[in-house]
Parts: sequence; structure tokens; C-alpha cells
Amino acid sequence: MFLAYCDECEERFLLPANHITAVHNLDSGVIAIELTCYERHKIVVLSGKDIDIPGPATV
Repeated sequence: MFLAYCDECEERFLLPANHITAVHNLDSGVIAIELTCYERHKIVVLSGKDIDIPGPATV
């Protein structure tokens, strides 16, 4: 399960793994997970060590 914020819906969702559309390794220890909310809007969640971004994010 992923806690993610959708800018278009202006809501946080708890999304199951079947909402994952892609996973990308970025820098060492950082992963970008692409998901869709229940309205099928695209969401990108960054996960990993030393993620420091403003606004709603998954920690």
C-alpha cells in the first residue's frame, strides 16, 4: 500500500500495488513509483534515503 497525494483530486489516497504503472531507479537509493489514483490521474511518489521535497509526499 502507498500513501499518495493526487494534485488533480486534491486528496490523499491509500493505494494498493495494482495501481503501480512503473518503477524507476533514479539516483543511488532513490526510487520513483508511478501510480494512478482511483480517478486514474497520474501520481509520482519518490521513496528512498534523503528525499527532501516540499508539499504532500510519502515518507
